[in-house]
Amino acid sequence: MTAQRARLLVWAGFGLTLACIPLTALMLVQPLRAALPWEAVWSTVAAFIGAVAFSTVGAFIVSQHPRHAIGWIFALSGLATAGAVVLAAYAELSLAPGWSLPAASAASSVSHVLIQSGIFLPLTLGLLLFPDGHLLSRAWWLAAAAAVVGLLIRLLYEALSKVNSNNFDLGDVGVLFTVASAVAGLAALVVRWQRASPVVRQQLKWMAAAAVAVVVAFVGDIAINIWNHNLLTNDAEFLVFALTYTLMPIAAGAAILRYGLYSIDFIINRALVYIAFTAILAGLYAGFTATLQHVFVALTGASSDAAIVITVALIATLFTPVRNALQRLVDTRFKDVRDLERLMQSLETEVGAVVDVMDGQRLAERLVRTAREGAGAIGAALYLDGASDAEPTYVSGTWTGEAALVVPLRADNQEVGRIALAPRRHGAPYADRERDRLQRAADMVAVGLTLGSRRQQVEAPAAPAHAQGAPVS
Repeated sequence: MTAQRARLLVWAGFGLTLACIPLTALMLVQPLRAALPWEAVWSTVAAFIGAVAFSTVGAFIVSQHPRHAIGWIFALSGLATAGAVVLAAYAELSLAPGWSLPAASAASSVSHVLIQSGIFLPLTLGLLLFPDGHLLSRAWWLAAAAAVVGLLIRLLYEALSKVNSNNFDLGDVGVLFTVASAVAGLAALVVRWQRASPVVRQQLKWMAAAAVAVVVAFVGDIAINIWNHNLLTNDAEFLVFALTYTLMPIAAGAAILRYGLYSIDFIINRALVYIAFTAILAGLYAGFTATLQHVFVALTGASSDAAIVITVALIATLFTPVRNALQRLVDTRFKDVRDLERLMQSLETEVGAVVDVMDGQRLAERLVRTAREGAGAIGAALYLDGASDAEPTYVSGTWTGEAALVVPLRADNQEVGRIALAPRRHGAPYADRERDRLQRAADMVAVGLTLGSRRQQVEAPAAPAHAQGAPVS
């Protein structure tokens, strides 16, 4: 499959995902057999939020990396989840008075299959393939197979079983396969971390943070069910899980596309500070209030609202000192130990920029590369010193000689060269504002080329003297 066809296909899937939203709304606003509870309404909204998030991130990943497995998994996951909601709404409408829709039972079964696939495959396979879309080695295929086998076993059991049992059954075996695959995915992240470069470690931090949020949601759900099994309905549980699960595509998109890649350090820092801060303040509030109430009861024989007022005043006084102390503790304990590498990489970038300015041709070549990448062009070419169309001075990307945009390099009303951009990968034309912006950059580079040429002319006479062994004082 060509890159252009992959982009068309994945964005078509994104369009279908969006189209499912009004279609579902149209069916749910019809008179149903019973009014939908608010949990069902909000869980439907959350499901579409997750579907659109997965589909959007998947489309962007495939647009830049057409063969990236995670991009395709996310895109298909979003479409599957949206399709599941549409089919569930169809099945619900078929039960309403006055409606007789064909294959309603089949729609409900397919909906269940799609929602299970859309949720669990990105969680398991996504962790195993993150961040480059490839497994660590062939041995990890067993973990990937466990994810698919576990899903199939659960779906098969739910399709054949008519009675819910508390005993260990085939469905539980499927759950164990899924859990084993997810654990293997987390282990894969650990192995990748040990082997990773600084950039890959930043990517892994994003996915690890999202995975922690999902795990906390699971643990919280289990704890609440143990404490009070009837506190949350299935729809309310799905709502919490869907909102938390949406963090997965957001984290993967930021990591793989590298938009705000280093922001994760700030996010983790603030999360540690304010989670601990909230827990400390809640503990202080409960402790102070209970203690002061005991004091008032001992002195006056009755409780008093003054205990709450005094506690709030104390908490307000301690607010800033506690927060600052926590911030210092987190900064000290979780300081990035790879600061030296990052600083050296920054220094290399700055030195490279200075060298580019000193070397006019190298600066022009950098302009060509930057323009091609920014425009998403197939290729670009640089022509200097009267170079012919058939023999450009420098080429970036795939250059066939077909130019969709040509910008001259002008200095002192004199043209010293030109750059040419090939058509864009997605076929969009170049806008006038893009041409103007590129022209301003080209004129600045032309000045650098002219200054470099003049410097070489000044230094040239001294070269023969040194070459002939002239004495140097």
